[in-house]
Order: sequence, then C-alpha cells, then structure tokens
Amino acid sequence: MSDTTSSPTAQADDRRNAIIDATVESFGKLGYYGTSLQRIATKVGLTKAGVLHYVGSKEGLLSLVLGEVYDRETLDIMAAMVTERRPLIADMWRRIVAVNAKRPALVHMFSTLSAEALDPEHPAHDYFADRERQAVSNAMNINWCVPDGVSVEHVLQAGFSMMDGLQLRWLRTPGQDLAAMWADCEDVLMPLPMWDGYR
Repeated sequence: MSDTTSSPTAQADDRRNAIIDATVESFGKLGYYGTSLQRIATKVGLTKAGVLHYVGSKEGLLSLVLGEVYDRETLDIMAAMVTERRPLIADMWRRIVAVNAKRPALVHMFSTLSAEALDPEHPAHDYFADRERQAVSNAMNINWCVPDGVSVEHVLQAGFSMMDGLQLRWLRTPGQDLAAMWADCEDVLMPLPMWDGYR
C-alpha cells in the first residue's frame, strides 16, 4: 500500500504553485490594483497571512510571477543559445513563441500588467521600462549568425517590440496559431533574399 501523504516540502510547493496560478489568473483579468491578497487567499483556501507566508507581500507576489515565473523560460532559452557557436536570431524567437503559445494565461497576465504599469507609480513600472533593454542586452551576448551589414541590436529591438504587439493580437483572437502569426512577422522583420539561410 503506497503512502499517499506528501512531505511538508511538497505540500509547501503545492501551495506556492496554487498561489502562483491564482495570481496569474487574477492579475490577467483584474490587473495588479484590482487584485487583493484576500482574493488570492480565498481562491487557494488559505488566510491572507498564509499567502503572505509564501510571498512576503503583494509586491513580492508581483515580482515572483513576473521575474521568476514569466521570465524564467525566456532567460533559459537565451542562456542555452550563448553556448551555441553561431545561432540564428529567428530560432530564438521561434523558441520563445513555442513557449508562449503553451501559456496563454501567463501571456495575458504579462500584457495586462504591461499596460497597467505605464503609470510611473505602478510597482512594476521599472520592470517593464527596463525589460526590453535588458532582453536586448542579454541577447547581444550571443554570437548571432546574421547577414553582412545587419545591426543585430536594431533587429532585436524591433523583434521584441513586434512580439509584444503580436501577442496582444493573439490574445484578442483565441484559437489562432501563434507560430503561424509570428512567421508572417518574420517575413517583414527578416525579408528574403537578404535573410536566406539565416532564418
């Protein structure tokens, strides 16, 4: 007979993951200001103090779902590409698109918070203000294979901005294939024949 009881560590992980899931959903629908810690607590069957035990504060919860949860896979993709000899920029974006296509709730949360954080007083304002610059800076550490004469920095800046806009269109029209939508963007961002062999 197997032991169905889980360890305290596993229980803590389960609770933390439940808090993250509830937060992603609520931030996506209601934004940061529209979400209360009590709402999250009720959703996961804890007290408000119980939620704070895991996240420290509401701002700590915001940092968790943006920096650790949303950004983790993208940063992992870039870290892996640093080790590749001459990777293609197109491959990076396709990998990011493949990740985001599987997590619409997180993309919804990110997009909602991004708009809300236009307010300089928003606790995520600095995160979003610095995010694209930091993403480009990280990507500039990769030894990209690009056509002669191409400004890698400009292509990265344009591509990240294009992806943010594309994801909004994808969220507005459920059921569309994000990868196919991104392929159309590639045709504009990296036109043939100049990018032939580089995408």
